[in-house]
This record gives sequence, C-alpha cells and structure tokens, in this order.
Amino acid sequence: MASTSRRLTRKELRQPDWFQTVTEDAFEFYQRQRFAVYLGLAVVILLLLGIWGWGVFKERQDSMAAQEFGQAMTQYHAGKYREAIAGLEKVQTHRWSRYGNLAHLYEANSYLALNDFTKATTATQRFIVGTDQNSLLRQIGLLTLADIEERQSQCKEAIKNYTEAAKIKGAFTDRAILGEARCAVQLGDVKGGIAAYRQLLKDQGESPLASFVRFQISELESKIAAQPVGK
Repeated sequence: MASTSRRLTRKELRQPDWFQTVTEDAFEFYQRQRFAVYLGLAVVILLLLGIWGWGVFKERQDSMAAQEFGQAMTQYHAGKYREAIAGLEKVQTHRWSRYGNLAHLYEANSYLALNDFTKATTATQRFIVGTDQNSLLRQIGLLTLADIEERQSQCKEAIKNYTEAAKIKGAFTDRAILGEARCAVQLGDVKGGIAAYRQLLKDQGESPLASFVRFQISELESKIAAQPVGK
C-alpha cells in the first residue's frame, strides 16, 4: 500500500533548518566574543614575537661577548692582567651571555696574578653564584676561593671550601682533598691531615700522586711518633 506524504504547512516551511540554526548561532557567538578572540590572537602573536626577539637578542649578546672575551683572553695570556680585567668587565655587561659568568673567573685569576686578594675574592664569589650545583665550574670556583684564602693564611675558611669542592665528583676532586689535607696540617691538625691524605689514597693506584701522598702520610706519622707521650 503506497504511503501518502505529509504536506508541510506554511509555518513549517518558514522555520529555519538545523544547519541554518547552528550556523547563525555560531556567527552570533563569534560576534559577541570577537573582542576576546582578537585579544587571544594578539597575545599569541606577541608571545611568538617575544620568543623570536629574545632568541635574536641572546644570539647578539653571545656574539658580542665572544668577541670581547677573546680579546680579553689574548691580554690575559700575554700577562697584561689590568688590560684583561678591563676587557672582562665589558664581557660581564652582557648578562644573558654564557661568557658573562666565565668572565668573573678569569677576572679573579687576573687579580690573583696582581696579588689583589680582596678583588679576587669578590670576583670568585660572583662566579660561584652563577654556577650550577655539583658542576665542574662550581668545583673550580670553590677551589679558586680556597686557594685565595690559603694564600692569606685563612686556612679555616679554605678547608670549608676545599671540603665542598671535594664533594663534587669532578676533574679536580684530588686537588681539593690535597688542599684540605695541607690546610689541616698548617692548622696543627696532623691527624686530620693524615685522614684527608688516606681518603685520597683510596682511589689512587700506582702513580706519582700516590707516592707523594704516601710520603706525606709517613712524614706526618713520624711527627706524631716523635711527640712526647700525653701531647
């Protein structure tokens, strides 16, 4: 039996279909929210421009700092320490460059060469602040600071920095322990010096350093044996 189709009324024909309704609703929503949409797009564009601009700025800083650092190193290796310091101070103005903090270390070494321990200490402390925990650069900074203190017979302070440097597993751990032992002996703590030397000997095979450490231990033990009983 054939089904008869229902005729749409005029009222139904005038009603918008589903697609038209959704499209109109979306357009109305966009019209209402277009300021927020434009603002969001502007923020994204500014953010992308900022990232790009920051990258360009850092690259330019690195390029300028590298050139000035190279010139300062030429003066430094030529023994022209005052000229090197002036150049290194220029490098430090490029705060966002990787050469900026390294310049503090060479500035400290330049002042050390000029026997200006106060300025060498300040430069080294600034360098340490700019290094990462447990990094080789921090170990170098701590060793430099301890060396400055030891040269000024400030062995109590030097031992603290040698000990901190020795905790970092790096290329200069042996040097840090040697400094710790040396300063302990200078302070009259012979047993502390022996303990530090023995700690160093644990990781040493047959080497010139191991022979030197054994000699130092033997000398210190002889001093203890030579002391009167009760001392």
